[in-house]
Amino acid sequence: METLYFDVLQFLYHLALAILVGGAVVLGAAAAPAIFASVRSRGEAGAIFGGVLGRYDGLAILCVVLIIVTSVLKATAFEVTGAPETRLVVRWLALLVLCGATLYSSAWANPVARTIRAQTPDWDDLRDDAPLRREFASMHRGSRRAMTVAIFAGIVAMFLS
Repeated sequence: METLYFDVLQFLYHLALAILVGGAVVLGAAAAPAIFASVRSRGEAGAIFGGVLGRYDGLAILCVVLIIVTSVLKATAFEVTGAPETRLVVRWLALLVLCGATLYSSAWANPVARTIRAQTPDWDDLRDDAPLRREFASMHRGSRRAMTVAIFAGIVAMFLS
């Protein structure tokens, strides 16, 4: 029974990591470029990608919760029997960075950017220097950076798992 418990924890942990890292890579490297290249207007492409990203954000937050829960359960039941190994500490730090970056992007920056866009009539007609566009751009840049950090932290965590 103990083996099944560990196997289930490992499976859920790796599934959550795979969704976070793989999902972010697919969104940034495949979905966004394809949508923005094939849709007529940038505004329409942004609306489509915003909907896709909204669905991913909910899944990403769920995966963060899964990573936290499974990591705590694994650590208390199987991994820590004395002083934790350096490899384990580095993995935990990578997971902390991954979770923090994902929460910033998926629970803060992306929802704020979507709200700005949704509540702004005639978004496509706004000048580039309009305050709402600048705020949106700031949230977008922060989210992209956070997702990049999350990808690299997730890869480190996978390697050390």
